Amino acid sequence: MAETLRHPGPADGPRLILARSRVERRSVTLAAGKPLEAVIAEALEGVDSAWITFADARGDLRFVLPDRATDGVHGAWYSAPRDLPDAPIHRAGIVWGWREGRMFGHCHGLWGETMGHLLLDASRLTRPVQAEVLLFPDARFRAEEDSETAFTLFKPTGGIAGKADAALLRIAPHVDLCAGVADAVKELGWSGARVEGIGSLNTARFADGAVLDIHASEFLISDGRATESATDIAIDIVGIDGIRASGRLEPGRNPVCVTAELILLREE
Repeated sequence: MAETLRHPGPADGPRLILARSRVERRSVTLAAGKPLEAVIAEALEGVDSAWITFADARGDLRFVLPDRATDGVHGAWYSAPRDLPDAPIHRAGIVWGWREGRMFGHCHGLWGETMGHLLLDASRLTRPVQAEVLLFPDARFRAEEDSETAFTLFKPTGGIAGKADAALLRIAPHVDLCAGVADAVKELGWSGARVEGIGSLNTARFADGAVLDIHASEFLISDGRATESATDIAIDIVGIDGIRASGRLEPGRNPVCVTAELILLREE
C-alpha cells in the first residue's frame, strides 16, 4: 500500500488554476550538442510560455526519478541524478515558462528502458530533432513558491476573458486528476477538450484494474479527451525505484501527488 502523503502546508490555495489563451502552433528544430534548456531558449526566443513535444530522438541524458523525501519536510522528493549516454528518447513533453527571472522547462519523458524527469540544463541531444510547439500569447506558466508542498511550482497566470482555443491548468494535491480536468472543461464552457501535460499522482489506478501503488510518481499524458462529465486520459508513469506503468486512468481514483501542469485544447 502506498505511503500516506503529507505535505508540509495546509491545502488553502485554489485547487484548480485556469488561464484562457489563444494558441499558436509552430515546428522548430532543436539542435544537438548543447544543453537542451539553452537550445529551446534559442529556438523560442521571445516566447514566455509553451508546451513542447518531440519523439524519436537521441541524447546524452541526465534525469531523476521520484523518491521518498528524507528531509522531514516534503511529501515526496527526487532520486540522485542518473546518466544515460546516447539514449533513445521515445517521447518527451516540456512545460516551458518563467522561473526566477529566466525561461525554464519542466520535462517528463520516456527514454531507453525507463522514464522520469529530465534535467534540461544537463542533457544534450546527440542529433537534431523536430519539435512541435504550442504557444500561448495570452497566458503563461510562472513558477512560484508553493506553501502547501514547499516546492517551486508552475502555475498559470494571465489569460483572456473572451473566446479561447486553449487553457493552461494547474491541479493541486489530493484532487482527482480526471475530476479536476472535467471541472475545468465545465468552467471553460467548452463541449470538449484535448488534454496534454505532465504531473504526479499518489497511486495510479487504471481502467483495466492495474494499480501503481506508489505515493510519489511522475507521469506524461499519452492521450487525453474530456468533457464536463467524462474523461478518457491515458498516461505513462514511473514511480519510486523506476517502477513503471501505463494505461487509461480510472476516473475518480487518481489523486494528484504534488502538481499537474496541463494544457486543454478546445474541441467542438
